[in-house]
Amino acid sequence: MTTIAYRDGVLASDTIMSIGGCLLGETVKIWRSKNGDLAGVCGTAAYLHAFRDWFLKGQKGAPPEAKVDDDCMDRGVIFRKDGRIEVYEEGGMFEVTAPYYAAGSGRAEACGALFAGADAEMAVRAAIEHDPHTGGKVIVLRHD
Repeated sequence: MTTIAYRDGVLASDTIMSIGGCLLGETVKIWRSKNGDLAGVCGTAAYLHAFRDWFLKGQKGAPPEAKVDDDCMDRGVIFRKDGRIEVYEEGGMFEVTAPYYAAGSGRAEACGALFAGADAEMAVRAAIEHDPHTGGKVIVLRHD
């Protein structure tokens, strides 16, 4: 699973890959586009790679189809430099206006940390500490 957290132009994520509680390795779950927008994904590895490619190639055409099943919910999020937060999930896209945002299996832990004043990196570290499906290293990206 995954935790991504965003605040003040900074996006952070964990790196762990797992399925059904089995640890499979690590992967990158957040990216910065050429124009400085940031994006992150939680969900299946197939969705992660499809959303990453769509995002980094300029979001041409329809976004990849997100799915929900018993084990996982696909969600891609773009954090625009102008402050807009676009959430892509099963059923379409919607915008969020908020001072911070978190998604994934450790979102409750990360949101609690963000509410208490933590930055995005510390919010992911809180999720790693308290969510059994968040782990590995913390990766941090900033808007240009």
